[in-house]
Amino acid sequence: MKPFVLFIAEIFLWLLLTGFSISCPASTPFFRNIGTEYGLSHPKVNCILQDKRGFLWFGTEDGLNRYDGHFFTVYKNQPNDTTCVSGNIITDLLEDKAGNLWIATADGGITRYDYHLEASKQFKQYKFNAHKPGGIPENHINKIAEDNDGNLWLATSNSFVVRLNKKSERFDVPVKSGGRDILSLAMAGADTLWAGREDGGLLKINTHTLGFRIDKHYIGTDGKLPRSSIASIFKDRSNRMWYGDRDKKLYTYQLHTGIEQVFLPGGAEKKIPRDVIASFAIDKQGKIWMGTQGSGVTTFDPAEMQFITYRHTDQEGSLVDDHINVVFTDRSGIIWIGTDNGISIYDPVYSPFNQYNLPKPAKKDIYIFDFYRNPKDNALWIATSEGIYIKHSKSDNYEHRIVAYKGNALSVTKFYVDNDGTFYLGTDYSLFRYNPVLNRATLLPNTNDDMLMKRLMGSRIVSIVRDTIGNHPALVVSPYGHYLTYYDFVDKKWISGIAQEGIKRLNVKDNVVKKFYKDKNGTLWLATDKYGLGALQQGATIFSYFTNDIYDHESISSNDVYDIEGDRKGNLWISTYGGGLNYFNKNELRFSHIPGSSNLTEGICSDARGNLWMICNGHMHEYNPETRVYSCYDLPDLKSNGGVKGYMYRDCRGNLYAAGRNFYIEFNPVGIGKIENEPDVYFTDFKIFNTSYSHLLENKTIRLNHNQNYFSLEFSAPEYSSNHMHYDYILEGVDKDWVDADKRNYASYSNLAGGRYRFKVRASNWKGSVVNKFASIVIVINPPFWRTWWFYTLIVLIIGPLCYLFYRYRINEFLKRQSIRNGIAQDLHDQIGSTLSSISIYSKVARIYQQQQKKEKLSEVLQTIGETADDTISEMSDIVWSINPKNDHMSSIIQKIRSYAQPLCVAKNIAFSLACDQRLLKLTLEMETRKNFFLILKETLNNAIKHSHCKKIAVDIQLKGSKINLKVCDDGVGFNYEDKLTQAASAAEGGNGLRNIKCRVTELNGALVVKSSPGRGTTINFTFGNL
Repeated sequence: MKPFVLFIAEIFLWLLLTGFSISCPASTPFFRNIGTEYGLSHPKVNCILQDKRGFLWFGTEDGLNRYDGHFFTVYKNQPNDTTCVSGNIITDLLEDKAGNLWIATADGGITRYDYHLEASKQFKQYKFNAHKPGGIPENHINKIAEDNDGNLWLATSNSFVVRLNKKSERFDVPVKSGGRDILSLAMAGADTLWAGREDGGLLKINTHTLGFRIDKHYIGTDGKLPRSSIASIFKDRSNRMWYGDRDKKLYTYQLHTGIEQVFLPGGAEKKIPRDVIASFAIDKQGKIWMGTQGSGVTTFDPAEMQFITYRHTDQEGSLVDDHINVVFTDRSGIIWIGTDNGISIYDPVYSPFNQYNLPKPAKKDIYIFDFYRNPKDNALWIATSEGIYIKHSKSDNYEHRIVAYKGNALSVTKFYVDNDGTFYLGTDYSLFRYNPVLNRATLLPNTNDDMLMKRLMGSRIVSIVRDTIGNHPALVVSPYGHYLTYYDFVDKKWISGIAQEGIKRLNVKDNVVKKFYKDKNGTLWLATDKYGLGALQQGATIFSYFTNDIYDHESISSNDVYDIEGDRKGNLWISTYGGGLNYFNKNELRFSHIPGSSNLTEGICSDARGNLWMICNGHMHEYNPETRVYSCYDLPDLKSNGGVKGYMYRDCRGNLYAAGRNFYIEFNPVGIGKIENEPDVYFTDFKIFNTSYSHLLENKTIRLNHNQNYFSLEFSAPEYSSNHMHYDYILEGVDKDWVDADKRNYASYSNLAGGRYRFKVRASNWKGSVVNKFASIVIVINPPFWRTWWFYTLIVLIIGPLCYLFYRYRINEFLKRQSIRNGIAQDLHDQIGSTLSSISIYSKVARIYQQQQKKEKLSEVLQTIGETADDTISEMSDIVWSINPKNDHMSSIIQKIRSYAQPLCVAKNIAFSLACDQRLLKLTLEMETRKNFFLILKETLNNAIKHSHCKKIAVDIQLKGSKINLKVCDDGVGFNYEDKLTQAASAAEGGNGLRNIKCRVTELNGALVVKSSPGRGTTINFTFGNL
């Protein structure tokens, strides 16, 4: 009776708690918003344009902005400065066929911007000047258009439609009929310009012939299609014109057929806003986007003929403002919406990521654990902390089932459908068989006999797999924190992981097993918390483990394994929490860490193409093993709720699922647009000492002088789908390897030596990705002339001979000093040595005379010894004097001669005179010259004093030209010069003095003239030197 009562109670509880349906709101586009806090110069954005390089330009109420997806560069007008934009209220932008940017302003006419030119010439202003014929007629310009001839057409506020011939730079007004205030412009054909006028309808101008036509039914309020003011005009890809007027109507005109259609607010379409349409754009799917002046954005799907309006709300991800000024589609398909309060961005690359919010019962947060797509009815089952949610096919509603057991509502944490179709539920209570029809959960037989599985306490089932253990089929489950447990279908009982004998027998080391994975070979793999990757080979009895080894780069990068996924080759992808993504080659038993993968990688799942998807830091990441490209999809609508977490699921249709708190996302990877991993990089500026020389970037090689060696390069990679732009650069010749610049988009260098350098920069949308594309420029720094090869060659040619000459000079000086030393030694030997020998001999003779008591003889010998010693002292004094550098001047020689000759002449009663040219007194003579000159003069005077018996001696020293002339005259007895020479040549006792004089004259390369005869005195003339 009791089981029956329990059964009735369960049925009653099921009737109360399950089977009700909850509606789910449809998913809406998520808009990312940018305002002044990101660097935008003003919140009101009037116009948007993307140039040929990919940069986006925003015209605001206060300046022009260039945007690369990460940084704004602002250009503003400065009073009295003609090198900047002409005005600050930017109304329209156009890039012509030559790549020049034309800027229309409401307060300064128009400006041409050419980034190819040097900084001072990049902006050229065209402003109203009453004294300049052919100039722009006014400064308030609303729109710009370009015809096929390259002429510009301007929509003015009070001067009709103005044409600018860019070659002649002359402005003219071809049509002066009708209203003067032009609101909108668009080329409708090869030669037809449409102009929308204030209170003037639509003007059509042939840009080639300048003929025009005004459709009169556009004028006034009584016409066929009253259109008093055409606020905006747009031509789509199918040659259909779209335009809206101030009467808040929308019109289309098919150029091929001439069929015109009007959409009225409140008409059959219903969803057309009752507002002025300020701007149009078309997306890649062909939908028309329309920005209104107060009702947000409306899209029109021509295929479905459906209008949808998106407006500003307080929820994150809505439009930033309802007052739209411009709508623009860039080349990648991103929709940019300029409003009065900033920019809203819709990126279709994220549109395949459909987000669904689960309705909260009793305002409780819902935690999602698992998914299951029923292949029979295509219903999506969602396991949550609040039971099961079922989203049936082709329905936006959810069926919410509360699964209960013994009156307890269960958290459903895992779905598992066995081979026989049995549906199992892993819960926070235990493992249940589940009857989907009755919403009834029952425990497996004998579960109450197991201490762990009869009631989990503080745990939940996180993974389930069928395996064979001990030759018995078993269902292996992981109760989080309790090792592993398996149910033996033969013995119909649980073998609990908390039993020590079971842990030891299977070698289960970690109590936290996060995931089971069974490969095609039957190997059971474990994702453990602390022991890496576990493996139980088919037929094996214990688990083996692969753990991190810091000394082995081919080991797993972290022991905290989160998820396991097999690939087509039978190898494994391993996500780790703290070590990123790993690839395990089972044949080689080798792990490869994926560079750039997020360290905190959670659930992983492969798609139909073999690419791997991961949950990382709340976002979705993708890795392509073939291209080795790693991509990050920062889903903008996930930031406010903590992002996605946990594991992923792939259904039978190839869709992938991931969940967060209260929501989940569903996407098909095939439909997801790719984020450009290697965007093109452009150089945007080149500065030398912080002064811009951007025009140099037009050359492939930049040449700088040696004093321009402090420079910086700025670069940018326009890309708008990712916020992970990463730059690396290298200056070859300076940097040894690529420099990690992260998001920094400039590089600076200083004090570089002269030489040739190559600067390369590359960008990627994820750090660590393999990037082969880069931009480069060659920089040549011309060295100073003293560091050029020709200067080095010249120096070698000059220094070489100089060094040789210096070497020869040193050698010659050494030889000269050696010669002087030899001369001094020779003099000492010849003069002092022989004299000392004579003294020694005389000393021995004196000793003999002393012994013989011959006093007179002894006295004579002693006198001779004294005289000889005196002569020796004198000669030594002369030698010392001659080598003393203090006596180099001629004045010292004159003083020495005077001090020598004067006393001798006085003793002999000889009148002595000495005259010297004053120019010679400061003359410096070399030591050898000085010595020879002095000894010649001394010897001459000595001969005259001792042998001439003269009464007068006159010495005259003069400078004659470049030579020194010495003249010594006496009035003595004279001699026969020829006889004396013959006597000196025969080496007789006499003539030594004259012979010595002649030898010294020869050493000085001088000329000696002797004039003497008996009884007539003697005159000696000596000339030497070449001063």
